Amino acid sequence: MSAMETPAVNREEKTAVYEADVSTGSSADQLTQTIRSVLQHSYHFLGDMIVSEADIVKARCINVAKKDKSKLEILPEYDENAGGVPEPPPLSVEWYNMQTCKDIPRRVFEEVETTLDELGAWCAGCVALNICSTLQKIVEKTTEPFTKTLLQMAWTQLKYIHMLVQKAAESMMDEQELLQLSTPKVRKLISILKSFLPKVEFEITSAVSSYTKNADVSSEDGSDMSDLSDGESNQDPESFTIARMKQEASKDNVVKVNQEETTLIGLVFVKRKHSAFALHKYIEELCIWDMDMYFIRSTYMIGADADEEKNDMMKSKKQDQKLLQFRQRKINLLVGTQLLHSDIDLPKCNLIAMFDPPGSYRDYIKSKGRAKAFNALYYTICSVEEKDYLEKCLSNFSQIEAILQRKIHECTSPTKPFSLADSELAPPFVAPDTEATVTISNAIGLLNRYCAKLPSDMCTRLIPTADVKNLSSGYQATISLPVNCRLKHTITGNVMPTYHLAVAAGALETCRQLFIERELDANLAPIGKEYLRNYIQDAEWERERTARQSKGAPGSSKAKRFYNKKVADILSETFGPGDVCYLYSANLSLSIAMDKDKHNKGRDVFVTQHYPYTVGFLVKEKLPAVAEFPVFTRSGQETVAITFCMECRLNQSQYEKVKDYHSFVFHNVLRIDKFPLKLNTTTSTFNLLVVPIDSGQQQIAWEYLDRTLAKMEEWSERPPLFSRKAAEFVFKEEDFKDAVVMPSYRNQDQPEFFYVAAMRYDLSPKAPFPSPELYSDFYTYYTSKYGLAITNTSQPLLDVDRTSGRLNLSTPRYINQKGIPLAAATANQAKKKKLGTRERQILIPELCDIHPCTASMWRKLVCVPTILYRLNSLLLSHQLLSRINKGMNFPSLSHTNIHSGGKLDLGIDFSLLQAPSNLTNQTDGDNLQTNQNEDDNEPVSQCAVEHQQKNGLDSAAADSEENAGASSDEDCNISDIDTDVTDDEAEEDVDSIPIDLELDKEDNSQCQGPSVTTVLHALTMSNAGDFINLERLETVGDSFLKFAVTLYLFCTHPGLHEGRLSYGRGKQVSNFNLFLLGRKLGLAEYLISEKFEPADNWLPPSYQTDADYVPMEEFSVNSPEKESKEGSPESGTVKANKNSLISYNLRTQHSITDKTIADCVESLIGCYLTSCGPYAARVFMAWLGIDVLPSRQPQGQENKPQDQDNKPQGQENEPEVSELDYGFKLPQPPPGLIKGGAEAERKLTRLFAGLEQFEESIGYKFKDKAYLVQAFTHSSYIHNNVTDCYQRLEFLGDAVLDYVITRRLFEDKRKHSPGVLTDLRSALVNNNVFAALAVKWDFHKYVKCLSTHMLTGIHRFVQHQKARGDKIQAEQYLRLSDEGESDEEVEIPKVLGDIFESVAGAIYIDSGMSLDTTWRVYFPLMRQQIVKFSKHIPMSPVRELLEREPETAKFQRPERTKDGRARVSVTVAGKDTWWGVGRSYRIAKSAAAKKALMALNAMES
Repeated sequence: MSAMETPAVNREEKTAVYEADVSTGSSADQLTQTIRSVLQHSYHFLGDMIVSEADIVKARCINVAKKDKSKLEILPEYDENAGGVPEPPPLSVEWYNMQTCKDIPRRVFEEVETTLDELGAWCAGCVALNICSTLQKIVEKTTEPFTKTLLQMAWTQLKYIHMLVQKAAESMMDEQELLQLSTPKVRKLISILKSFLPKVEFEITSAVSSYTKNADVSSEDGSDMSDLSDGESNQDPESFTIARMKQEASKDNVVKVNQEETTLIGLVFVKRKHSAFALHKYIEELCIWDMDMYFIRSTYMIGADADEEKNDMMKSKKQDQKLLQFRQRKINLLVGTQLLHSDIDLPKCNLIAMFDPPGSYRDYIKSKGRAKAFNALYYTICSVEEKDYLEKCLSNFSQIEAILQRKIHECTSPTKPFSLADSELAPPFVAPDTEATVTISNAIGLLNRYCAKLPSDMCTRLIPTADVKNLSSGYQATISLPVNCRLKHTITGNVMPTYHLAVAAGALETCRQLFIERELDANLAPIGKEYLRNYIQDAEWERERTARQSKGAPGSSKAKRFYNKKVADILSETFGPGDVCYLYSANLSLSIAMDKDKHNKGRDVFVTQHYPYTVGFLVKEKLPAVAEFPVFTRSGQETVAITFCMECRLNQSQYEKVKDYHSFVFHNVLRIDKFPLKLNTTTSTFNLLVVPIDSGQQQIAWEYLDRTLAKMEEWSERPPLFSRKAAEFVFKEEDFKDAVVMPSYRNQDQPEFFYVAAMRYDLSPKAPFPSPELYSDFYTYYTSKYGLAITNTSQPLLDVDRTSGRLNLSTPRYINQKGIPLAAATANQAKKKKLGTRERQILIPELCDIHPCTASMWRKLVCVPTILYRLNSLLLSHQLLSRINKGMNFPSLSHTNIHSGGKLDLGIDFSLLQAPSNLTNQTDGDNLQTNQNEDDNEPVSQCAVEHQQKNGLDSAAADSEENAGASSDEDCNISDIDTDVTDDEAEEDVDSIPIDLELDKEDNSQCQGPSVTTVLHALTMSNAGDFINLERLETVGDSFLKFAVTLYLFCTHPGLHEGRLSYGRGKQVSNFNLFLLGRKLGLAEYLISEKFEPADNWLPPSYQTDADYVPMEEFSVNSPEKESKEGSPESGTVKANKNSLISYNLRTQHSITDKTIADCVESLIGCYLTSCGPYAARVFMAWLGIDVLPSRQPQGQENKPQDQDNKPQGQENEPEVSELDYGFKLPQPPPGLIKGGAEAERKLTRLFAGLEQFEESIGYKFKDKAYLVQAFTHSSYIHNNVTDCYQRLEFLGDAVLDYVITRRLFEDKRKHSPGVLTDLRSALVNNNVFAALAVKWDFHKYVKCLSTHMLTGIHRFVQHQKARGDKIQAEQYLRLSDEGESDEEVEIPKVLGDIFESVAGAIYIDSGMSLDTTWRVYFPLMRQQIVKFSKHIPMSPVRELLEREPETAKFQRPERTKDGRARVSVTVAGKDTWWGVGRSYRIAKSAAAKKALMALNAMES
């Protein structure tokens, strides 16, 4: 709104006059004179420089030579003494450039000198330093030696000026000295600002000079001389307040004041950009020194000249941030140039200070128009000499303003303004609660503002229309609102004497009707998309957003919180001697054996079930049925079955023995009970004791347990090898069968253990050493190197394998997560590994200690961490599923009889491990240890004896490397895939897939709910490094959630337009809302969010961490103290101690993002959807608190948030949901016709004419023709007043297509991976694709629209598509020029994609809300694209380039062209640089990437 249109306010204009300083010889005057002297010397230096033509030629020749070394030979030799210069080419251009190269230094010095005169020495130093950074950048880009010398001279002088000012600033003692470094004009401005000092007492808490800090911001502020950067100091605007308020003792401790009158909101206008920057910095510095300026928080902004290029995108973003802070009152003083007032929306200001007098009436009226606050002050600062002239100019400006305002009032309307008498003809409408009033004079304006808030596109402007009838008694107006308004009927006003009064009366009556329909709020202001605000849980939303101050927004992937890791309740019960407990065995059976070629060193595999003892455990409570699950050992895939053995009671002696064996397993075998873990069976949260079990009798193997503990005592008391008595060693074969040995001469602090694989009777200590040039035999090697005496030279040697250091056996080593065998498992590499890379280790029995644990039991105990990890995960899934089923109270779902899932399916074909055919014949377990290698003459290398330190890989390290390789995905190369799919190929690919997905089948009445294994998928994150994760379920759950919420809003709010419906849906399906619902359910504690590392992030059973220990290795750099203290007190959330160094305990706690919890909620929805059907999934969502089903509970009581502040820590939160009436269905949507009667039917028939052909083309006949007419009616088509426009149907159809397409991809027999599923969904559910399909199937021919611009865009896109043979692509359509820049983006009219979706919504409603019918109609339309994209997933050019050249491709910062378009370059190192131009950064970047890909493909071909 211009100043002339601004409502009248009480504004006072003043002229602030200052007197010039009289030189006093102070230090400030001396500093000013010194700076002037430096500038004068600089001017003289520039004036004395003479550049000759010979210098120019010489510089030019050198410059050319540097650029092209191949031309050095043809350059003429230059001899300065020879006289004359080389012949043409002419020198006019070079001469001109060199003569004008002094302009930059001169302009720089003039800028500093002007600042010195206007603002003072302090600001001159600030500008000098700012320009230094700019000069430095120019110097770096300059290749001309002479120009570079001049710029360096200017940089030196400016740096010296800054140093002078900085030295003076460091010696200042108070604010008065700082004021002396400014001019009287600046001091006058400061006095004006101080007049806004709040009347509140305060005291100084800190005062530190920031001159150097603020001045050093120039490193961020560098730019060219025509503009300043937007660099700001790192301080927050609110951090400039260095005073602490003293609240006066009052009843409320609140001072009630008129904020608009007393709080400063000011603008200071200057002419020069450097003045704006320097003045802001000076005020910022003075606020630190002067206690009376604590309330000022300033910043600066500069405008752009009309003939300048627009600011780059980064600068524009910073300017927007400053404006936002100014509007939010975080900044209350804005210093800017006079170009700032153009087209920028600023809040009402109560101070406008013209630091430089306005040069024209335009400057005057634009600046004055900003003073919109009540009692605003408008100051013009001038000297005494300028006062008379300025007052005369201001008087002239005021007279011009008065004349223009009078003219405007005269030309506003051809009729006279409304009078008081007119108001009596139509009484005003008064809102009952607030007494807000709308009268006949402002009703039209309010109605126009309401229509402006209705959803529309850039091509359409929605306005009300009035049909005025001339009656005998006067005029009467009938108002018709736009078609997407909530009021579908016309409104008739009172009869009025004049035409204009009739229109106004009709508008007034319409406003009254809008208020009744809740389209206007209590203050009679139009309600926008926030109509459903009270219908959403806004109170909890706002509380969470306010409470959290971290960088990541609540609900996002950057917001992290810390939660306790949960142990299943059934495993948390403690038991002791005499208590009833239950014995379970973990029976391992080798289901798929590893191929012998892939097995370590080519040995026969270890068959677990052939040995008499297995692993078991004791628990307090009886476990439910547990699904079988696999573990992956060196032998291959082994299936674990948790089997109940017996109920038992342990006496005190037995209990202590079991505890000792449990400790032996985790300390001496697994070696993971390192400090600070302590065994404590009474206070541990995970209570379970590991025991050996007799496989035949299925009871505790007490004999084996006692024997192991006895050997353990002997093992712990054994003397060191070097102190043992030198008795002759007697080799006993039975001692080394099924044994684990440790070389006793190696490091005892970190011992190494080996399985005895074979006893080599063909070798002895006197056998030849593999490296005869070093040692003659093994005996000599050990005697010479270790000083060991071998007493038995005839003993056989031991062929051993290192025990596995890999304890995470949940994934195999030779297959990645895509089920693709790793390259290391190929036959050739396996043979190489067998023969040369990993040679066998040979040990001497006499020099080895035998471990108390047998090799067969050791191999099983290695599986214990993975078994218990999987067991707890499955029991947690069972526990959560039981809670949900019990809370839902759904008829067919049981919370006691829950299906375990039978067997955990990892979704990978592990038959690639290739079991050997002779597996069933290996019945003698001992043969696996005594069987020799096929090649007995295989040499034994020295590196094998030295445990492979020199030439071989350490086995434990190799295991770790293989495991890491197994968890990494291999990128599929899609460049060779044929992307051209013909119709015949499409037919062939989809013939086997039924079109009917049976999506209308509500529920499986026999279903007992999701299985435990399915829920485990939903609780496992993708970063857990497992073969199972939630991503597939999350994708289909997200799609169904969107569809269910959309359908509920569409059916229950028939009058709301698409904008409000979209807003309500966005609130419901947002990650933030899902996070809140998931947190209430306590999902974070159930989640598996990190890779299983038993030695680092897993708490062994019956252990606890030492509370007094500070684990420094677990210190986090994410400042969790801040995040935890600001998190809400949800169940399981960890509250970190501010004074503690630890962030969280990796064994008992984990860090989870808010978005992860939201994803888990969506995956649980997917569980119930795929297992029980859509209605059960809706009931689950309703139980959570998502509005997808209507209920008969009182309005306003739905999903009331709990008061979690009084919840005990760790207590689970059940969603507080009243019992729903599950038989209550959604209301049927309203009919297509919004008006009844014969006239409406006739008009519908006329509108439907021609659409019969469309029905034939899609193969569907509409029952209600109005739905199809509505689907093609744009909001601009005013001729259709019998149906709504397509916006609501488009809102519904978008969700319908998203769900049916996603479900089709989910049910695909190829079982797409989560990443492929997401990419396909994004590619197919895409407005670009929908628009192209609409053109292909002639949807565009039936659009009912009156927007010329929109029809032109449709026509252009149709021509573009037909010229390309209706080729469809998911990414942006671009036309590329030969130079690599996009000539223009092909505009894809959004209306085409919208009608494609709206027709789908119309079919869904007309068919009785049948998804199957909608899919049968739309699948033939999209079949070719589904097949094509399934074979070759569309990828954006940017992503494709970065995946193709991940290390060498680099995009540069965007630039702005003179016509306002964005320009981006991409460089591929060693190849070339390509440019792209578009109307946005994204389009320009895509164009550059597309051109680069085209060039790279050409290079390769």
